[in-house]
Amino acid sequence: MQFNGIFADEYLGIYMKILIFDSEVQNYHFICGILEDYDVRYEVIGPFTMVEQCRDYLLRHKDIDIIITDVMLGNDMIFDILSIVPSYVPIIFITSHEEFALRAFEYYSLSYLVKPVDEPTLVKALSKAVRLRKVSPLLTPQGSWSNSGEEHPRLVVKTFNGERVIHISTIRYVVSEQKNTYIKLLDGNSYRVDKTLDEMVAQLSEERFKKVNRKYIVPLEQVLGTERRENGKMRILLKGKNFPDIIVSRTRKREVCEWLKLE
Repeated sequence: MQFNGIFADEYLGIYMKILIFDSEVQNYHFICGILEDYDVRYEVIGPFTMVEQCRDYLLRHKDIDIIITDVMLGNDMIFDILSIVPSYVPIIFITSHEEFALRAFEYYSLSYLVKPVDEPTLVKALSKAVRLRKVSPLLTPQGSWSNSGEEHPRLVVKTFNGERVIHISTIRYVVSEQKNTYIKLLDGNSYRVDKTLDEMVAQLSEERFKKVNRKYIVPLEQVLGTERRENGKMRILLKGKNFPDIIVSRTRKREVCEWLKLE
């Protein structure tokens, strides 16, 4: 199936966190199956089958991009908790209850789909949701972090086509080259930011990111291992292929090993 929206080239590499509220688990698997067919980076959280589960999650997490929900979870209606959801988060309703469509649009509903829903209809709704999140009010000035929650903060960088929101979970490493700072992503893209390496590391989580030498910042989850080098130095190995030669000096080795929990 060809698709001209969320999965077009301009959207590749965009990372979306999608919540699914549905007491019918088969609907959850149907949605996940559609997402798996396309080249878009996403994380699905769910299924949440009870309203109280949804409430607890929404109260503890703000880093949400899209919500897909039924109107009824068991015997309870979902509307009571949707006021918790930030206004910039698009909500896609998928339900058997036609009669609640008008009420749904009071809660920033982007699409109201009546079951059974076919694949093209759901893909179209997801396309609209991704486009909306791409230009949402969450965008902040160039090179600044959004306040969307500490687990998945975002960085906005300028591109030739405008702006792009980068989730820190998609960063492979940050490098200083020829007095410029670049963010290298897992999808192979690279973006220059108007910050020094020290300014970048000051805004990143100390537990998740480390400036390991004068040139590189690496995320903990991308470190595959280390290699010993001459004169007490150490080389950091990253996951994947074609990673740069990242050498840690003898004087900084102990600090980096403690961060990696190697000693």
